[in-house]
Amino acid sequence: MSTTPRPRRGRPPKTSLEDLVDKAIELMAAEPDRPLSLNALARAAGITPMAIYRYAADRDELLQAVAERLLGDLNPKIPDADWETQLSAWAFAMRDYFLKNPALFTILGWQQHVARPWLSQLAGLARILQRAGLKGRALADAVQWVSSTIISAVYMEIAARRSGSRVSASDLRSLPEEDAVLMAEVVQHLKQKSARAVFTDCVERILIIIKGS
Repeated sequence: MSTTPRPRRGRPPKTSLEDLVDKAIELMAAEPDRPLSLNALARAAGITPMAIYRYAADRDELLQAVAERLLGDLNPKIPDADWETQLSAWAFAMRDYFLKNPALFTILGWQQHVARPWLSQLAGLARILQRAGLKGRALADAVQWVSSTIISAVYMEIAARRSGSRVSASDLRSLPEEDAVLMAEVVQHLKQKSARAVFTDCVERILIIIKGS
């Protein structure tokens, strides 16, 4: 008969909500395009998926904690100036921060929830738009339109950086002749502009539309 003792089952590794948030941010930084997976988080933390709920009441609490950590340093410096200057400052602050933290795109909202820190940023935008004279439905529509336009522009900039996509001569030749001539002119112009210049154009057009509304 073997006298070799059976190995004892060890205690689960100690962790905390802060540790889980740290691990979550590491995972999101490694794969910024993918939503946070609780199974992957559990594996990274060395615990079972169900053990996560010892530290967070539910998935929403965990994601809010991650969002608050990621957005905690987003503090736009809005000058004491006219609303146009303030809106430009808000937009460029969003661009600069999201370019440095691309994983934020996956944590702004989930399953009918919006991250509290992002709501706070939208409240700041709403106050700026109020100064432009907007209120009621017009204000609500403008908050949605401006925020989605700005964030979409930043997302497209990040996507272009990652893919390194460029329109080549062979791409143009693959088009019907009329389309190729038209797009060659468009591409030639855009090649002369930096990503920041493209974003600046976007912000300036937003200002023009709001002024004319």
